[in-house]
Amino acid sequence: MNTQQSNTQRSKTPIIKAMPSNKQRGAIALIITVILVVIASLSSLVVNKSAIEEQKRSGIDLRNKEVYAAANGALEYGVYELMRLYNDKNLDGSMNEDTPAWDVVTAGGIAAASYDPYGDDSVTTLVQGIDAFTPAITYTLLTAENEQPAVIEITAPVVGVAETHVTKTVSVRVLRENLGTPSMFNGPPLIVEDCIDPGAVTGTPDITSDGVAIGTITGDSANDNCIDPGHFDITGGGAIGEPVSANPNLDLFTSMFGGISVETLQEAAEVSGNVYFITSTSPWSTNLGSLDSPVILYFAEEAECPSINGGAIIYGLVYYATPEGGCTNPGTGNTKIFGTMAFEGDLKKFNSNIELVKVDYSSADGNDVSVSLITVLPGSWRDF
Repeated sequence: MNTQQSNTQRSKTPIIKAMPSNKQRGAIALIITVILVVIASLSSLVVNKSAIEEQKRSGIDLRNKEVYAAANGALEYGVYELMRLYNDKNLDGSMNEDTPAWDVVTAGGIAAASYDPYGDDSVTTLVQGIDAFTPAITYTLLTAENEQPAVIEITAPVVGVAETHVTKTVSVRVLRENLGTPSMFNGPPLIVEDCIDPGAVTGTPDITSDGVAIGTITGDSANDNCIDPGHFDITGGGAIGEPVSANPNLDLFTSMFGGISVETLQEAAEVSGNVYFITSTSPWSTNLGSLDSPVILYFAEEAECPSINGGAIIYGLVYYATPEGGCTNPGTGNTKIFGTMAFEGDLKKFNSNIELVKVDYSSADGNDVSVSLITVLPGSWRDF
């Protein structure tokens, strides 16, 4: 019995576990804190390094974009500079020698032009606010220069000024073709494709020419019913009704502009300051051109042969395309034209306020009988 009581008492005695001291608890807290600090520090380092790398990438990307923009600006300048070099050319039709000419005019020939949009002979230029250096714009003949069309590759390299390791080179290929024939800028003062109807010429419009005064393409120059001089007042001994072209099968447009299309002529108006492609039916009243820089004023069919009024003075070629059914009032008005006025179809009306003066622009310094058209070849742009 006593033994059982003793066992019972022992079983009821509580078991006391040893607890860590205050020093032990502090050490554990310190270790945990150090681990958290290390983790936080590592996280901060990773985040900072990532931010720095991102900043570097953003900076490099920004500089690349800036130099890329500068390269495209230089390339665009090179395209328009090529147009200027050809249209302000020598009498033999070659590129202007104010800049280095082609080393050879066969395929592989090279020429160069400085990127100097401000005309101050600077080698460092600002393009869209970008400080970039263009060593030179290079032109390379991929065909012979006199081919129609000729193919030219334009290359524009650009180097960052502050960061010379950032570079970009872009290139594009263009087609160069001559626009027009000798009749464009040294033809008779008046050219009609077919005939001048009897009674079409009223008043006493003036023509001044010491050569051919009135020319026709397909009309019969010996038949007064086809070429009726009417009341033209011709001075200088100019002849009437002489044919312009030796090929009677040509139409007026082909005789004047060669083998190009109307669409090509319209493209020329978009890139050349000497070509105007008019589609408006409103009367024309603006002075154009000069003796040193003749123009082409082309009235498209949809313009419906508007008049030229206001005493406008035009140097060059004024050409009227005929809409369906012909022009009932073609180009009548008050103007003075130094060069050639040309009409498709029959000339049905011509009044006394028009004065035509023959000028041979093919002998003028800096100009030729043709205008060169530069068009970008689709799909030829390269970035490297």
